[in-house]
Amino acid sequence: MEKKDQGYRKLGVTIFFSLAATIVFFFLIFRIGEIEGMLSVIVSALRPVLIGMVLAYLLTPIARSLERAFGRLGKFARIAAVLVTMLFAFAVLGLFCAIVLPQLVGSVSELVKVLPGQVQAQLDRLRSYLESDSEAGAAVMQMVESAENYLADWIRTHLLSTVSTVSAQVLSIGSMLVSLGVAVIVSIYLLLDRERYIAQCRKLFFAVSRNKRFNDAVLEAVGQTDRIFSGFISGKLIDSLIVGVICFIGLTILRMPYTLLVSVIVGVTNIIPMFGPFIGAVPSAFLILLVSPVKCVIFLIFVIILQQIDGNIIGPKILGNSTGLSALYVTVAMLLFGKLMGFLGMIVGVPLFATLYYLVKRLAEHSLKKQGMSTETAAYEKVD
Repeated sequence: MEKKDQGYRKLGVTIFFSLAATIVFFFLIFRIGEIEGMLSVIVSALRPVLIGMVLAYLLTPIARSLERAFGRLGKFARIAAVLVTMLFAFAVLGLFCAIVLPQLVGSVSELVKVLPGQVQAQLDRLRSYLESDSEAGAAVMQMVESAENYLADWIRTHLLSTVSTVSAQVLSIGSMLVSLGVAVIVSIYLLLDRERYIAQCRKLFFAVSRNKRFNDAVLEAVGQTDRIFSGFISGKLIDSLIVGVICFIGLTILRMPYTLLVSVIVGVTNIIPMFGPFIGAVPSAFLILLVSPVKCVIFLIFVIILQQIDGNIIGPKILGNSTGLSALYVTVAMLLFGKLMGFLGMIVGVPLFATLYYLVKRLAEHSLKKQGMSTETAAYEKVD
């Protein structure tokens, strides 16, 4: 009789928790807008902490290497390593602001001054060419004039709101600097005591999950994720820096206009896997086209050669096969995470997808091993 009562009690508890979970699920669905708003507020409040965590993650390899180099300092080795790491980060940022930023601002200012005249010159050239042609030329001219009128209307209608937006962004610089300062402080705390914070996360995880096999699998997945992200991000940053420098040297030799501005665009967009150099080449080619069509063609040839050198020599030497993804999966990752997360998704989408790919692969191999089947992909190529 007792066993029967225990069975009823277990059944009742199961039904209760199932109903409770169902109610909570539907509550979350109907309140999804409010939940998104609350999460947005939480993320906005914790943004300096999140930035500090990312900064600490990026600087950890440097701090760890310096700590080994300062081993003779004993317990002060870590403090010295973190101090030198932060000074190095600020020195790189300061060097960029002191050398690159003024030239970049100068290039942009010059572009803003000459761009209207260059556009008008190209339009006049196109107009003179089309006016000497047939009726098709007149139709194209009408399209060009319509585009000009639309652009003029847009400037009159939206310029004021754009200026207001820019003014608001300028006013928010103070808040951004405060957030950056908090992020730097958070990153220093994390670098100084990183093992303890990681241990606290493990402690909480083991307290919640009591399945040893599951815990081992999660820790292995986290370790693999760390290897994928650290290898990809650090390698891609170095690769993009090298590409930007090579681009600057090449464009200087070729006497291209807006050399520094174009090099920065190409170097920054090179962070995006596969399509980055071409994404950066489009606006750069347009800027050079306004100055000289011949130089634009030379620039496009140079970018194609640079992309081939980077894709076949520089990139593989630095990155190796850090993600283990084929070109098809890289494309899928960029399209998927680019749609979900915008520009950030195009950068971190590849290591994110590589992590998901690793997890799915491990689960599939585990299932195949339990069935006594081969885990090698080649074994399934000839299966009907």
